[in-house]
Amino acid sequence: MWTYLWQNFLIDTKIRQYIADKISVLYKELWCDSLIEIWPGKWSISKLIQTISPNFFMIDKDPTFRDNWQLTIEHWAFILSDVLDLDVETMLKEKKLDSKKTLVVGNLPYYITSPILRKFFGGKDFVWWIFMVQDEVGQKIKSDAKKKSYLRWLLNYWCTVTYLKWVPAKCFKPAPKVKSCLIQLGIKDTNPIFSFDALVAFLELFAPFSRKTLWAIQKMIQKKSELSFEIPSTLSSKRLEELSWSDLTVILGNKVWSL
Repeated sequence: MWTYLWQNFLIDTKIRQYIADKISVLYKELWCDSLIEIWPGKWSISKLIQTISPNFFMIDKDPTFRDNWQLTIEHWAFILSDVLDLDVETMLKEKKLDSKKTLVVGNLPYYITSPILRKFFGGKDFVWWIFMVQDEVGQKIKSDAKKKSYLRWLLNYWCTVTYLKWVPAKCFKPAPKVKSCLIQLGIKDTNPIFSFDALVAFLELFAPFSRKTLWAIQKMIQKKSELSFEIPSTLSSKRLEELSWSDLTVILGNKVWSL
């Protein structure tokens, strides 16, 4: 069945078991007390992880398979909602659960991967995540990516992003036209010394011109924006994707930006 949301359902039993085992190990190692699965689809993973946690929540805005879930999944709470609209932290608090002890997993629809990741990474309260994403996205956002994308900077401020496994298109039905992969995100013990707001402000100005050097971008934005950044001469010839965290610390670490 192909729903109106154009989902691709994971059918490979080995990959499903790999994911379930990974979730089980992480849940126990991190002493979690709740588990959230986003977009469970045909509950192929849900059936394998339903007994891991006494507080298992599935969030999906597609009601197509809800009746079937009720016949198959025993330990769960189904929430019919768009995860982008749902206040997950408040939901957990109402159930007297701690978001810092919550593991979030999901096979994300590729057309809204970025908005979902932004929603949850910004909530650094969540302890760990495992997501299925488009392989191209996974390659760009992993912590050791050579070229840093906008989303990669944002995610890696709070998290360590690990590329776990490549998943070929034949593992899904219908098969997507792109390759997929599994990524794991874990909250860092320490963050850069500059503020996250400073990073966002910097990226919003510089990311649209990422192919240009910082010096060229600085000249362009000085004419259009009241927000200014001090780009040292040692970094002026670099492009945004070439910067390191140390480079950003030089630019943002000492309140060198102002309105």
